[in-house]
Amino acid sequence: MRLTGVRSAVACAVVAALPLAFGTLSAGVAAAQPAPGGVVGFGSASSYGAPAAGGLAGPVTGIAADPVGGGYWLVAADGGVFAYGDAGFYGSMGGTPLNQPVTGMAATPDGRGYWLTTSVGTVTAYGDAAAFSTFLQRNAPVVGIAAAPSGQGIWQVGADGGVYAFGDAGFYGSMGGHPLNQPVVGMAATPGGRGYWLVAADGGVFAFGDAGFYGSMGGHPLNQPVVGMAATPDGRGYWLVASDGGVFAFGDAGFSGSTGAAPPGTPVVGMAAAPGGGGYWLATSVEAEPVAGALPSVQANCSLPTTPGVVEPAGILLACGDGNARLADLQWSSWTASRATAAGIYTHNLCVPDCAEGTFVSTAATVALADPVVTVAGRQFVQLAYTYADPSAPGGRAGFLTVIPATEG
Repeated sequence: MRLTGVRSAVACAVVAALPLAFGTLSAGVAAAQPAPGGVVGFGSASSYGAPAAGGLAGPVTGIAADPVGGGYWLVAADGGVFAYGDAGFYGSMGGTPLNQPVTGMAATPDGRGYWLTTSVGTVTAYGDAAAFSTFLQRNAPVVGIAAAPSGQGIWQVGADGGVYAFGDAGFYGSMGGHPLNQPVVGMAATPGGRGYWLVAADGGVFAFGDAGFYGSMGGHPLNQPVVGMAATPDGRGYWLVASDGGVFAFGDAGFSGSTGAAPPGTPVVGMAAAPGGGGYWLATSVEAEPVAGALPSVQANCSLPTTPGVVEPAGILLACGDGNARLADLQWSSWTASRATAAGIYTHNLCVPDCAEGTFVSTAATVALADPVVTVAGRQFVQLAYTYADPSAPGGRAGFLTVIPATEG
């Protein structure tokens, strides 16, 4: 069953009136710039390396710190795991065909194992990480994972704010079923495992269980969306990071620096706190190099044997079951080995009073494809984000992230 919950009675909201304690890159603070596809450390976090740009089958999607040593792991969309410093390599999904991309990872408390999660919630365990059955119906892609301090449980969070608890991880509430200004992009657990925070792309923070609310960027202008968060070791603060490398510190989280603006083509995809809380790492996406004649395709008309993936389609059907949502008149501004962007028209059924008698409406939208995975038909994009040009249009929303099917087989 899907675990749903209500907003925590503990402070959990985007409270713009609270004094902000966040850091931004300012004069006198040197910006440590990562190499393309690299990892940069601030404070006590030393950078131990990262994969070379262009050498991966899929872009890096997450980072996890070794809880007991000096090191970290990176995970790519194809399930490849890369260990640096003292972090041990215990296995990966690299080279294994995946129907959906890997979107995050979490380390075991002793650092001798880790879990990987895909966007549909499938979890694989390596090293001393306990195995869990995570087969549940989800309403939105899984965008984050966190480990319980016992090492015998994990949480997942979906883009809609739904939280899923497995093993001895307790369920303390979620944003599932509640309106969100922007999709949830990540989560972090409290040190005692009796609560957790969720963070949305607009910087809004939601606290559940014994997680304290120390502030957020919700309601404040951002140059780029927030993509992840990390908690301090005592659970009395947290950091948020945006895709341009901007870092925002709240509670007792210290600001040790930021990139301020990540190099073009290498957006920051996540962060991890160094043991002791004296610093943090920012991980950027490794953009795969375009290969002539071998660019990823996309399933424009749902995953059927008679509808192979295509490059730069004029339209993409989103509602495979009933055809009530689609993108049309797509004009592609870029299509590389790791990402594609376009502008077009989003048409969908308002389904009022029901879908059979509903009215179709259309509005301008921007579209981005990401997370190519290896399928029987080659590499295909499986993550699609679209944003209304006018969120006030009928049935409009600021943005949405969805998973599209890959070739069956």
